[in-house]
Parts: sequence; C-alpha cells; structure tokens
Amino acid sequence: MPDSDSGLDSSDRRTFLKVGGASAIGMATLSGCLTGGGDGDGAGDGDGNGDTTTEDSGGNGGDGTTEDDGDAMDFGGAELDVMLNVGAISTVHQEHLIPRVEEKYNLNINTTTAVTTEQLTQVEANPESPPDVLIPDVIGIERASREEWLEPLTDHTDMVPNVEGIYDKFVHYDGAGASWEVGEVLPVINTQMWDSTPSSHAEVMQNSNSTAVVPFSWSGGPYLLLMASAIATGEPYNSQLDVDAGFDWLEENFAPNVSSEYGGVASAKQQLASGNVDTLNLFWDYMVFDMFQNDQPIDPLFRLDPAGIAFAESVAVTRNADNMDAALVYANECLSPSFQETASEQMGCGVTHEDATVAPAAEEFGATTSDEFDQLAFPDFQYIWENRSDWSERYNSIF
Repeated sequence: MPDSDSGLDSSDRRTFLKVGGASAIGMATLSGCLTGGGDGDGAGDGDGNGDTTTEDSGGNGGDGTTEDDGDAMDFGGAELDVMLNVGAISTVHQEHLIPRVEEKYNLNINTTTAVTTEQLTQVEANPESPPDVLIPDVIGIERASREEWLEPLTDHTDMVPNVEGIYDKFVHYDGAGASWEVGEVLPVINTQMWDSTPSSHAEVMQNSNSTAVVPFSWSGGPYLLLMASAIATGEPYNSQLDVDAGFDWLEENFAPNVSSEYGGVASAKQQLASGNVDTLNLFWDYMVFDMFQNDQPIDPLFRLDPAGIAFAESVAVTRNADNMDAALVYANECLSPSFQETASEQMGCGVTHEDATVAPAAEEFGATTSDEFDQLAFPDFQYIWENRSDWSERYNSIF
C-alpha cells in the first residue's frame, strides 16, 4: 500500500512537535505495517485501519483503571507524548485509559495514532527527542530493542510495579516491552459458505472457493508466507523457514482460490459478511469481535494446525523520553489488571496480568488465554525484517 496513506496529522488540541516529519531512514524496505489494525477502511496503512491519524486524547471518561489514587504523583500539567496503534487499540486507550491517567497524574497527553512501522520511524527520526511511550506489536519491540531505543520496564519496578504481575512469556526482550493484550492472527470464514469447519491452515487455504488475501505490506503478508512455508516443509513456524518452498506451495494450492486482496478492515469485513468472499486470510481476531457480537455468520478459526500465529500488543518507553517518569507510570497503568479487563471486554482479547480475568464476552468469542497462548507461535521477527523487501516482490507477483 502507498506510503502516502500512512501520514500523520496534527492534533487539534496539542501539536505533537517532537515527532514532526516522518523519516524513512533505514526503513525504506518496510513500507506499510508490521502489525494488525482496527476498524476503519481505506487504502491501508499496514495495521488494517486504512488511515493513520493523530488524535486528541479526548475526555470520554475513565474506567477506574487503578484503585488507589491517594499517593499518585502530580506532574503539574506536564505533557506526555504517546504513540498508539490504530483502530480498536487506539480507541480503548483514548476512551478508557488516557482520561484516567491525565486526571490521576495531572498530565496532558498528546496522542498520535500510527502503525508499528511508523512508530519506529518516528523514534529513528528523532533519536534525541522521541515520543515518550509506544504501543506497538511485539515485532516492533524486537526491532527497537535491537536498536537500543527502549528503556527496560523491568529496570523500573518501583515505577512500573505491574510489570512484576505480567506472565514471563509476555515480558519481551529483557523487559524492553510488555504486552497488555494478546490474541491470534488467523483465518476468518463465513460459516454460511462452508459445509464444515476447517481444522488446519492448509485446509482453509486449499478448500476456499473465494478468499481475500492479506496485502504483503501488512504483517499478515509475511505471516501467511511463513505459514505456507511451515506447511510445505513440516518445520516449526517460528524457525527460519524455507520461503522458496512456501512460495511454491502458495502458488499451487492457494493462489487459484484468491478472488481479491483486501485494502482496509471495514471493506474486508463487508466482503466477508456479504458473501463476496468465504474467507479472510489472514486477519486479527479482535478486528471481528464486533461482528461476533452482532451475530454475523463468521467464525475466527482459533488455534488451527500447525501452531497458529500469536499477536500481542505491547507498551514500551523510549530510552530518551523527555518525561521518563510520566512515561513509566503510563506503562504501569496500561499493564494494570483493571485496564486489561476493560480491553478484554471492549476488544475481545486475552489478558497478560496474573490478576486479570478474560471478560465473559471475550471468553465466549474464543479469546486466547495465557495457557492457550502457549499453543501459538511468533515468527522469527528478525528474519522478517531482514528479508521483507525481497519477499514482497515475489509475493506481489503471485497475487
């Protein structure tokens, strides 16, 4: 998708001065998104939302994110710059976390909504004055930790005590980031167009009559290629797979069933609900939570064989944050059990804190629990970063 579709707009209330001017330094081969997205439509910016916008933090009311305000730090109206991922991820922060943090700590929070790749671009473009807080997918934490752009949360348990309650599997890269929600990137089918429910990724790809394929500029593109490579070779999904075998398998078994490539979340969901396509390959589970709640004929195929694809949205603090203490308390509130439970209720996602509980509606949906997360796998993120551009050309020639 065109890079021009992921531009950043200025906030009406406060201008996000520190990250003005997106840079493509070192990122030219990573056009588009490296994480899942939201509920909008458009040409696509890589997180599935279509548009990347800067938003005011608003004032939609808090949700009691933490229980005890008596000893909260007072930052005297200081500003904090937070980069949010798009769609429902941005919405749950804007509506349920940010107003609470602003009130509790006397902060003014500037928010920019951008996909994971764009968040990293902003940090790289402004190494001495980056945004204070990032909300990227784990693939972004991996890259940023290798570049030493992040301040380990686990070095600040006095300010981020909630990180000690996060299950170890959700504390990433020596504490460079920690996840506040989890889910799965998976095929979603229209149940009215399948005689039986597929039980494997291979069955979904081979037996679809009209599937919509994920663009390679979204992270689901490399994920789909690597899943085909795992099927073709019988090797674990999280290894450095033989993508030549994966490309050959896709071309023979999957490409003949592709009827469209979706360009935005809303249009993809409309195609699926209307029966224009029978499957979305691949999609982020929380993107269809609203369809599930509205009793539309869809089924997200959780934990297929081979091991499915893990998704975990994280919080990170940049090493050169202007307001380090405020950034750390934001991370702490983000990781709190009560905010995680709110996110689970709103997004249908799983939780990562040992004291948090998956919301009943999310549980009914099939949200990934901490135990079930062990059945999923992350791909080799560094392998993707190093080869993404080369893979893209062949992928796009097939689809």
